[in-house]
Amino acid sequence: MQRNELLWVEKYRPKKIQDVVGNEEAKELFVEWLKNKRHTKKAVLLYGPPGVGKTALVNAAANEFGFTIIEMNASDTRSEKAVNAVAKPATSYVALDNFSGSTKSSGNLLFLDEVDGIAGNEDRGGVAAILKIVEESLVPVILAANDPNIDKLRPLKKVCLLVRFQQVRIPLIIALLQKICLLEHVHAEFEALERIAQNSRGDVRSAINDLQSLSETNRTLTLQDTVVLTSRNKDVSMDETLRGFFSAKSVAEASSLLSYSSVDYDDFLLSVSDNLPRRYMDPGELAAAYDFVSQADVFRGRIGTENWHLLKYFYNALAKAAAVNPQSYKPFEFISPPIRVMTLFWTKSRRSMLDAICSKIGVQCHVSKETAKEDFVPYIKEILIKQKKSPLIAYFKFTPEEVDFLIKMSRF
Repeated sequence: MQRNELLWVEKYRPKKIQDVVGNEEAKELFVEWLKNKRHTKKAVLLYGPPGVGKTALVNAAANEFGFTIIEMNASDTRSEKAVNAVAKPATSYVALDNFSGSTKSSGNLLFLDEVDGIAGNEDRGGVAAILKIVEESLVPVILAANDPNIDKLRPLKKVCLLVRFQQVRIPLIIALLQKICLLEHVHAEFEALERIAQNSRGDVRSAINDLQSLSETNRTLTLQDTVVLTSRNKDVSMDETLRGFFSAKSVAEASSLLSYSSVDYDDFLLSVSDNLPRRYMDPGELAAAYDFVSQADVFRGRIGTENWHLLKYFYNALAKAAAVNPQSYKPFEFISPPIRVMTLFWTKSRRSMLDAICSKIGVQCHVSKETAKEDFVPYIKEILIKQKKSPLIAYFKFTPEEVDFLIKMSRF
C-alpha cells in the first residue's frame, strides 16, 4: 500500500470492538444489546460528540459478528419515502444463521447515522417512518446522534436503548497516535503527540487527521511542528469564520483561523469567492485575491480525500486572499451560504422533475438518463408543444405536471 493511498482515519479504522478507543462502558452496553436476541428495546441510540467512536463501533461490531450494514447518513434525504425505500427491504427478514458469533452472515443491520440532522421539508415524515421501522424490524436497528436533546428525537428516545459516548481521554489518544507513528515510521516527540491529543478535545478522528497532516511529508514530528495547531472551536459558524477571515491583519492570522475552524473546506472556498467583490473595491486588489483563491482551489483538488499533507498550502493560498490589503477592510454583509449551493437548493424541484422524466424515457427506450436528457427530451418537448395530446404522453406515462414542465422548460 502506498503511503498516501488512504487517510489514516480510514486506514486505521477499528476492525474489532476491542480496537475502538475508550468508552468501555458504552461499548459493553452496546454489545450486550446486540447479542441479546430478546431486546428490551428494539433499537439503540448511540449519542455523544463527533469523533468519539460511535460509527467506528458500529462498523467494528458488524465486521466482528458478520452483519451487513445498510446505512443512511446526513447526506441522504430521509423523508418517509426515502427511509422506507432503504430500510424496509433491509429489515424485513433475518438470516437463517442469525447472530451466532460465527464467521457466517448474521444478516442485515440497519444504521441511521446523525438522526439529529433530520430537518426541513425534504426530510418530512422521516422520524415517524423510523419509528415504524423500529417497531416492525426483524433485524437490529442502530441510530446515532451528536445531540439527542432536541424535540424531534423525543419519540425515538422512548423506543431506544440510550448509550452515551463521552470524549476520549487524552492518554488513550496519545497511545493510539504512538501506535500509528510506529506503523507509519514517524519519529515523533511525546510532547508533540500530547499537544495534538490535547488540541483534539477528545475527538480521535481530528487527532489522527492532525497527526497525518503534520508528519506525513518528513516522517518526523516535533513540538515546534505543532505550533500551527490552535484549539478547535467546533461551534464557530460560517459567518463568524468569514468575519474573522476577512478582517485578519496578516496571512498568518487568516491561516491560523482556518486551521481551527471546522467549517467545510469546499463551502468555505465558495463563500470566499462569492464575497471577494464585497471585500475589495479596487480592481487590482480584487484580481490579486481571486488569483490566490484559484491557487487554493488547485491545492484543494490535489488534496482530494488522500493527500492531506497539502492542506497547509491550501490554507496559505486562501489566507493570502484575505490579506491582499488588510488596511482596506471595512465591515460588510456576507453572502452565505454560497451562491452555488443556494442555486442548487432553489432549482432542486426542477431538477427532480427532469430526473423523473428522464427515468421514464430511459425505461421505455432502454437508454441511460443522461442519454434521455440529451438525445430525447429536446425532441419530445417540440412534439408536445405541437401536439398537446400526443400518444407519447401515454407511452411514457407522463403526468400532467411533467407534460407542463416539458412544454414550458427553457433550458436544462
